[in-house]
Amino acid sequence: MTRRSGLTLVEVLTALFILALGVIAILTMFPLGASQMAIAVRDNRSTECAFNADAYLRNYWKTQVVEAGGGGEPFYASLFDPDPTAGGFNHGVTATGTDMSLPVIIDPMGSVARLNTDPSMYWVGDGGATNIPRRNLALLGSSPQLAQRTCTLMDTLGYDEFGVPTDDREMRYNWLWVVQLPNCSNAKTANMTVVVFDRRAHLYAPTGSEAVYPVATVNPGTTSLVFSSAPDMKPGAWIMDATVYSAANPTVGRPGIRHANFYRVTAVDGVNVELQSPIKTPSDNNPAAYTGTFVVLRGVSGVYSRPPLTAGD
Repeated sequence: MTRRSGLTLVEVLTALFILALGVIAILTMFPLGASQMAIAVRDNRSTECAFNADAYLRNYWKTQVVEAGGGGEPFYASLFDPDPTAGGFNHGVTATGTDMSLPVIIDPMGSVARLNTDPSMYWVGDGGATNIPRRNLALLGSSPQLAQRTCTLMDTLGYDEFGVPTDDREMRYNWLWVVQLPNCSNAKTANMTVVVFDRRAHLYAPTGSEAVYPVATVNPGTTSLVFSSAPDMKPGAWIMDATVYSAANPTVGRPGIRHANFYRVTAVDGVNVELQSPIKTPSDNNPAAYTGTFVVLRGVSGVYSRPPLTAGD
């Protein structure tokens, strides 16, 4: 009778150990895959929002600015002189001649979320602490419903428990626009940026949603900032260089600086902040350092520079 050799306990344990390593490696792929899928969905939704926002404002620019001359549009008037439309919260900033215009934040949802008595309804930043005007679109008026319908991704795609596609109307993603004329004498051509938010609450603008921080020295061409106090933000956040010179506050910036530039944060260590991309040359074309004002925007999922708005749109 032939004897059949078996496995020793050491061999069994070795096999189980190798098997466990393989199982663990496979299991770690599930949360990683889910995380990557969530990021991909977020990026896809944000990009879709950017294209929708681009198409809407491009058409609006053609009908209300190019064809109608921009009359009655608070955001258009604010490119040159925002004070007459600022509800009494005057900042004394204007742009004329061949100057670069002021950057204007067109933010219907942010506008209707704030009271008329709140300066931040008319100027970006907690308490309206920057010189960047925030405006609504005239055709939307003060209607929260129109603001939400215009600046929110209403119809996306979801799946039920059986994998059947369903309408997803949670309105998680919404947006605002940033417009600025490179030259005030060419009043029909403007740069446009779309800022997309993930889960920015509708009709709610708590303190801290646009925290404002001074920066004593901003060095163009570098990727480092030193804040005056430790900013409340994490890597991955977006910040805006909101430095706009005003003779009423000449300690910030210098004449000709009118910024609304966005940067993504890669590292935060106390008051030291590292950016993903170098700080841009100031709008006055002077590469020397300047004192700046930065705004930490909450819930931004993406910032998209779009082709300029032109008279041909």
